[in-house]
Amino acid sequence: MPPVVIKPEAVLKRADELINVGQAPAALQELHEFTYSRRFKQGPASSLEPLMERFLDLCVDQRRGRAAKDALVQFKNAFQNTEPNSIEHVIKHFVRVAEAKVAEAQSRADAAAEMLEVDDLEETETPESILLGSVSQDQERDRTDRTLVTPWLKFLWEAYRSALDLIKNNTRLETAYQQTANHALRFCLEHQRKTEFRRLCDVLRQHLQSVARSTHHMNAIDFSDTDTLQRHLETRFLQLNCAVDLELWQEACRSVEDVHNLLTIAKRAPRGAMLADYYDKLARIFIV
Repeated sequence: MPPVVIKPEAVLKRADELINVGQAPAALQELHEFTYSRRFKQGPASSLEPLMERFLDLCVDQRRGRAAKDALVQFKNAFQNTEPNSIEHVIKHFVRVAEAKVAEAQSRADAAAEMLEVDDLEETETPESILLGSVSQDQERDRTDRTLVTPWLKFLWEAYRSALDLIKNNTRLETAYQQTANHALRFCLEHQRKTEFRRLCDVLRQHLQSVARSTHHMNAIDFSDTDTLQRHLETRFLQLNCAVDLELWQEACRSVEDVHNLLTIAKRAPRGAMLADYYDKLARIFIV
């Protein structure tokens, strides 16, 4: 008798049944095992996308970043030459869900902070009580942020790192790479994550340096293409702007070097508006 073929739709249905009865970890394990099976690589990408989305949702809910990255690696290896759009779709979904969790945690922290601001409406306030209340509220807010927000910030940061590593230096995934890099840069600026910003700049720098070593590879980045150059320049200029806004002047100088190196590699001038903004930021650096 021929072997029974288990379709992705059946696996997804079984996972949903487990989720509905409160067994999300079991559903995650079942989907994780399927991503490592031979059947996973044989299925069409269109039928696997819903399964991957559900799997990534579970990974985010349970903060299983390593499991998410492993599954994305399997998906990329199976379809990077045939269905790059599907890879881009699931990676964007992963990042989007992780970003939503950070926003949700921030909202909960803000709501908790508002509740702390009014303890007793009938209590008479004195200068001493106001000062002590302010200090205690700040301490409570710090504890609330560490409990609710910081774990999700860490998870989102790792999600950005994983996504960038997976889709680097591939012209078919270049748009997704640049969008993810831009999201990560804005994340560092919005949350004032200076250490992560430095690490992110180093990662982007390493990826750019590896482009020159992989020009002979299939789907290698080609800086002679105007659109490719424009996307990379936009990311580097955003990096420079974030460095200036964060007042990381040493990193800003390194970002200037990144822009210069990119222009040297491309042997093309950027658009006028972008060049004007570049010189404006350069002037601010020189003033400092």
